[in-house]
Amino acid sequence: MIHDPAKLIRTLISRPRETEWLEFKVGNFNPESVGKYVSGLANSAIFAGENKAYFILGIEDDTHQIVGTNIKIDEERVGKDTFLFWLNGRLTPQINIEHASVDFDGKTVQILCIDPSYQHPVKFNGDAYIRIDTSLQQLARHPERERAVWQATSRFAFEQGIARSHATIDAIYDHFEVHKLLTALGVARPNVALAADRMVAEDLILDNQQGGFDVTNLMVLAAAKDMRSFSGFSRKGVRVITYAGKSKLNSKSDAEGKKGYAVSFGPLLAYIMDKIPHREQLQHGLRVKVYDIPEVAVREILANAIIHQDFTARGDGPVVEIYPDKVKIINPGKPLIPTDRFIDSPSRSRNDRFGHLMRRIGICEERGSGIDRALTEIEKNVLPAPIFQEIEDTTVVTLFKSRDFADMTRDDRVRACYQHACLGWEKNDYMSNGSLRKRLGLTDKQYPLISIVIADARDAKLIRPLDEDQANRNARYVPYWA
Repeated sequence: MIHDPAKLIRTLISRPRETEWLEFKVGNFNPESVGKYVSGLANSAIFAGENKAYFILGIEDDTHQIVGTNIKIDEERVGKDTFLFWLNGRLTPQINIEHASVDFDGKTVQILCIDPSYQHPVKFNGDAYIRIDTSLQQLARHPERERAVWQATSRFAFEQGIARSHATIDAIYDHFEVHKLLTALGVARPNVALAADRMVAEDLILDNQQGGFDVTNLMVLAAAKDMRSFSGFSRKGVRVITYAGKSKLNSKSDAEGKKGYAVSFGPLLAYIMDKIPHREQLQHGLRVKVYDIPEVAVREILANAIIHQDFTARGDGPVVEIYPDKVKIINPGKPLIPTDRFIDSPSRSRNDRFGHLMRRIGICEERGSGIDRALTEIEKNVLPAPIFQEIEDTTVVTLFKSRDFADMTRDDRVRACYQHACLGWEKNDYMSNGSLRKRLGLTDKQYPLISIVIADARDAKLIRPLDEDQANRNARYVPYWA
C-alpha cells in the first residue's frame, strides 16, 4: 500500500540502477506495452522474492532524474473503459494494482504499485512476461525461470500476509513483545536499529520503502501483545476450558489467550498443567508435582496443534478441553496426513515459516519427532494410547489419565498395540509379546492376555508379523504399512 509516494520515489531513485521489478519510463503512454510490463514486473517480483513491483512514469531510467510526465494514468482511457479497468480485465489472475501521483516542484510522477500473484504467473492477454535484466521477454522463452516462477507462486503462505501496513518502529514496539521474541531467537537486547534489521531478516516485518514497515502475519502469530487487535486474529488465541465432569455439561473455567504463540507458550503450558489433576510426591527428598497426564505429552501435542492449525479457517483457534479423566486438544484444519500415520510419516505443515520459527526458539521438536516424544512418555507412564481423529474439519487428539488394563476396551488395547508397533518400527526395536506386556503394565504370567490383543490387532489389519514363518515364542510384529 502506498502511504508516502514522495518517500517511495526518493527511495527507489536512490538505487544505483533499475531492477527487474522496477521500471522507470518517460515519453508516450502505450496501454498494450504497459500491460506487458505489468505482467513482467509482477513475475519478476515473485521470482526475486519481492512483495511489490513498480512501474513509474516521469523518471529517466539512466540518470534517475525526475523529469515529470503529462500523463495521468487514472484518466487514460482505452475505448470506453478507463485504462486501469481495461488492464484489470486482461490480466490473469487478477492482481492488486495501486495507482498514485506525486508532484516534485511542478513535475508530476505517476506510480503503479503492483502485487505479484500467489496462484500462477501473471499473464497479459494470455501471455506471461518477465524482465531479464532490463529487457522485457516472454516467460515461455525462458523455461528455467518459468519453472522458478511457478514454484515461487505456490510457496506463498498465510504467514506472509500483511497484518498492518506502514507502521513505525515505535508502534511495533508498542504492539509486539519485540525484546522477548528476539531474546528467544538468541539476540540479546539489541538496539532499535539492529532489532529492526533482524525482524526484517526474519520476515517478521517488511521495509515498505516509504519510511515505515509492513507487519506480517508471522509477527502477529509470534509476538503480538494482543492478537485481537488485528483483523482476522480476534479468535486465534488458545482457549482453555476446564470441565467439572466427564461431559461438557458443567464447565469450571473458560479462558482465552491473546498474546502471540511464541511469547506466550510457556505461561500457556503452565496454566494448562495447573488445571490437569495432579498430586505431590517426594522425589530425591524434594516435593514435585506428578500430573495425571505427563507435561511432555501435553507440550508436544499442544505445540503441534498450534503450529499445524489452519489459520484461514473461520472460528476459534486451538482449544484445550480438560476433563477429570482426559485432555482434548483441538486445532482447526484437517490433518494433512492420515491420522494413523502421525507417528511415522514425515511432518507436513501449512505453516512452514511459523513452524521453523517455533523450532528455532525451542518450542517444538524437529519435524515429526514431537509425536514420538509424546507417545514415548505416555508408554513410560503406562497410560492408555491417545486417540488421533479428524472431526468436521478439525484435528482432535485425546490424551487419557491412567486406566487399568481390565478397564480398557478392546479398541483401547488394539490402539495401544498399533502405536507401540509404530514406535518400535521407528526405533528399529520391533514389538513382541514381552514389549507390549511391559507397555501395558502386565506381568510375564499375563502373556495370554497380550496374545489376544496382538491377535485382535492382526484381525484389524493394523499389524503384521515381521516374518511370516517366525515361531510364536520369538514373534516380532510391525505396523501394517511397514
